Amino acid sequence: MLQPIKHVLNRKRIILASGSPRRRELVENIGLKVELCPSLFEENLDPKTFNCFSAFVEETALQKVLEVENRLKSLGTPPDVVIGADTMVTLDGAMFGKPTSKKEAFVMLKSLSGRSHTVYTGVVVKSLDKVVKFTEKTDVV
Repeated sequence: MLQPIKHVLNRKRIILASGSPRRRELVENIGLKVELCPSLFEENLDPKTFNCFSAFVEETALQKVLEVENRLKSLGTPPDVVIGADTMVTLDGAMFGKPTSKKEAFVMLKSLSGRSHTVYTGVVVKSLDKVVKFTEKTDVV
């Protein structure tokens, strides 16, 4: 898919707005060279203000991208492309965000274990003034 343009993209400064080694691995597996720059965006959007889970994860990913882009621009090192993502899990219409403790992670995993749930990952790619957003939805049975 990216093969015809990979050589062009790899001449660009591509920033992954994440500190996740797994996300970096996923992007590098498609042949892109990226720099990690974790976003400082405070993930405090109210999910109730969104009409669907996809809109929520896409907006969170967009805010991560914008924070990283603006921070790097202010440092005089503007990126060519910024990629951001946000993931959340839903079970019976309830959202599960990132656990804040080991105990919370245990409770979350226990509640999901053996039950069908859905994972949403919103992805945003921004280059100059062009923004592309999409969501991957995975049903876990």
